Amino acid sequence: MLIFNRDSKRTSRYTNKLPISNITMGKPTDRDVAADKEFATLAQVLIETANDAENCLKLLKRKLAEYDGRHGNRFVGTAKSYMRSDLRNAKDVSADLRHVAHKIIKKHKNSKKEVHSARKHMNATSNALDILKTTARNYDEKHGHAKKDNYARADLHDGRHHGGGLGSSDTVEELVKTTLRDNVNLNVLSYQINSADKSVSSPSIVERAKEAMHGMKEKLTGDKSSPTRRHSMTP
Repeated sequence: MLIFNRDSKRTSRYTNKLPISNITMGKPTDRDVAADKEFATLAQVLIETANDAENCLKLLKRKLAEYDGRHGNRFVGTAKSYMRSDLRNAKDVSADLRHVAHKIIKKHKNSKKEVHSARKHMNATSNALDILKTTARNYDEKHGHAKKDNYARADLHDGRHHGGGLGSSDTVEELVKTTLRDNVNLNVLSYQINSADKSVSSPSIVERAKEAMHGMKEKLTGDKSSPTRRHSMTP
């Protein structure tokens, strides 16, 4: 799972597109309204995560090209060409998050099926991004950069303890890891998937009892205010 610390509370045009089945089919319960809101938010987060991933991968391509330029890589053995296939796969997989969101928006009543789909594609996206880090590490090892990185880390350690200059870690793996960490958020999506899942889970005995009591209270209130009851109580 990737770590991301940015504020996730962003607005979206999809927030207000709540499913309307409960309104058209009758009076919605509190649970229905809550579930609709959770799925609307889930659609929003799915779209924003897909957009973040798309923008991150574009940024990563530019950074890989810059890396190749710094290291004199031209046509053969470039980091960008080495990772091209996995970058394309990550782009395709993360784009599926957007498709799931559109299905949630269009569906009148969402269920655990949509929760399962969202979780499956989130995990697939996480795996695709992890593959990028593995491929980057393989590139460093193949071209000897991993060994240089170990020297840089040793220099960093010596610099801290002996007052020398700080070393730098200029590897493809480090470039990929920092770019993904700073630009992609899967933690918020995971949280929202769990929230949507809970909203359509079977209510507990206590919740069912509360709903029954609430319904009974409304019925009694309605009976007391009905014309028939008022007429029968007139002396």
